[in-house]
Amino acid sequence: MSSIAFILRKSLKNNILELLRHPGKLVAYLFVAACLLFSALSMALSPQEELPEFLDLRILQGIYFALLMFIVMINLIKGVDSGSTFFSMGDVNMLFISPISPKKILVYGLMKQMGMTVLVACCMVAYGGMAVQFFGITALDAVLLFAGFIVSLLVSQIFTILIYSFCNGSRKRSAAVKRLLYAVVLLVLAYVAMTVYEKGFSMETVCAAVTDPYLQWVPIIGWMTGGIFSAIRGFDMMGAVYFALLAAAALIALLAFLKSDSDYYEDVLQNTETTYEVKKAAKEGNINMNLPGQKIRKVKTVGIGRGWGASAFFFKQVKEMHRHSPLVFWGGSTIMLAAVGAFISIVMMNSGDDGEPMSSSLIMMVATITSIYVLFFLNAAGPWSKEMMKPYLYMVPQSPFKKLFFASLTSLLTPIADGLVAFPLIGALVRANPLTVVICFLMFISFGFLFTAFNILSERLFGQMANKGMILMLYALVLMVSTAPGVAAGVVLGVAFQAPPFLMGLPVFLWNTGVSALVYFLCKETIGDIELKA
Repeated sequence: MSSIAFILRKSLKNNILELLRHPGKLVAYLFVAACLLFSALSMALSPQEELPEFLDLRILQGIYFALLMFIVMINLIKGVDSGSTFFSMGDVNMLFISPISPKKILVYGLMKQMGMTVLVACCMVAYGGMAVQFFGITALDAVLLFAGFIVSLLVSQIFTILIYSFCNGSRKRSAAVKRLLYAVVLLVLAYVAMTVYEKGFSMETVCAAVTDPYLQWVPIIGWMTGGIFSAIRGFDMMGAVYFALLAAAALIALLAFLKSDSDYYEDVLQNTETTYEVKKAAKEGNINMNLPGQKIRKVKTVGIGRGWGASAFFFKQVKEMHRHSPLVFWGGSTIMLAAVGAFISIVMMNSGDDGEPMSSSLIMMVATITSIYVLFFLNAAGPWSKEMMKPYLYMVPQSPFKKLFFASLTSLLTPIADGLVAFPLIGALVRANPLTVVICFLMFISFGFLFTAFNILSERLFGQMANKGMILMLYALVLMVSTAPGVAAGVVLGVAFQAPPFLMGLPVFLWNTGVSALVYFLCKETIGDIELKA
């Protein structure tokens, strides 16, 4: 065990030294940590009596349940095919050949993963302060929410390796487990929807549906939610039952994995080596390598067929997107945005004071802000980032700005395609003014432009995939600062000049589009200088 402690100590030391060798990254991490801490403390310590009343705690419970279901189910479904490994190639080379108990090595892996989980979950610290401010919970309750999120991630990782060991080598088992996991999600959504439908759509029925006692019996997700909110409300016997079930399930899963017939070392080595090869291929620009278990798509047609010079990169991406979906720009993100916008709209239509419905303009604005928030997380690095890892983009004898524009054009057009479906649907539901729908749509796509532009800026400043984890928060802060003038101009236009609601979004659209164009122009040498690729 002393050798494992030595590895942990040296790994921590090397990580710190790596940050010290890159002062820019260290400053960015410290800045993000300071902003998170300031946000959490300022909201948690601000006077709560300023608010006339707190929001219903059941809303927070429903959000927490939905967040856990989203994260945990993604981990479990991913584990069916690829499993989960807590180890690096360095761990494999040093530990797997050493005379150390496999159980101790597994504990080391879980401890290491726990540390990574804490770092990822640090982004929720700011939301803890918001929960204290708006829901009236204590700072200790916010810490419990944070701890519950971390423990849920760790338990889901334990179940992930158990699922992988059970499904490894059997397509029938993999398909059966996937169907079971999807069925759980669909049953939860269907139960909530049926409850709301039977009792009538209103904020009260939605709150009652998402906190229904039956949902607390959903493994991991419901147990953790039920236990945490039982503790927040004063703790009762059911809270102890939920925590006991969660602990027993995690222990049984861990023991079942250790007692299983699957070759633990072989499975871990395979996944670790695959992860290593993926990272190595990404650094070398080989992003088309075949992975174990990856679905091989049939290629019916070859050749790009259209485009000349830099525009050929755009049509090549369209061809690749068409192989994944015949609708090209419409897919899962379209469905998610439309569903979220429709849900928010319906809830707000039935939650007015004294039975009076909210104005359609206000509902459209809230739905737009929510859609922009969802787009922020959906707008991961698109096909343009893959193009930048290949030498061909740098070899085309055209202007760097033109190459950058066409390489990222699919990322710019995708929000437009999503908005063309989502916003007419939302507008029809709330019976909004067509001009309001158009302005909300323009605001939405302007944020799509801005997200893509700042992804390119992040690439320019920090390198590949720099806007993940803690850097994602820095990315969000820079976005908020850059959009503030446009938002302020819209508010002034509406308050000081009494402009119609649909005109308030016009300054936001113009400002965001202008900032996006400026960022594109300033970052054009990202492609112009081939040495940046190395």
